Amino acid sequence: MRYACAILCGLLLATGPVRSQTAEVTRPDIGFDCWIGGEGTQIYTHYIRCIADRDLAHPESIDPQSDAVLNLLHRELHQRSGSDAEKAFKANIELVREAGSVWSIRIYSYPSDSSWQEGMPERLVRAVLCPRQAHCAVMIRPR
Repeated sequence: MRYACAILCGLLLATGPVRSQTAEVTRPDIGFDCWIGGEGTQIYTHYIRCIADRDLAHPESIDPQSDAVLNLLHRELHQRSGSDAEKAFKANIELVREAGSVWSIRIYSYPSDSSWQEGMPERLVRAVLCPRQAHCAVMIRPR
């Protein structure tokens, strides 16, 4: 009996410090799901287009149609590619414009490999869209 208590007490003491050393994972206050899009005008202009991350708390849309489009864009970004999200965006551009739920940041060329490695597109989105002092998550899906 004493032997079993010694083992159990030893296990309890051993697991105590392990629990206290695990870091808490903080959930972002706000987040954006983004992709690289473009306008096929005379001078091709690229944009970083973003929607509020649907997995985090986001303001509910009054219009169920625009809410459905935002859910579609979210699915495209998380399951497919940025070019698929751009196609869905352009196919529903009137609804998206009316809702004002997609932000576009103009960039003049597609980000280079070194720009992606340095996290420049994410830093640009944070600088333009994220409130100060907020923990802001940014995911950008390349083409």
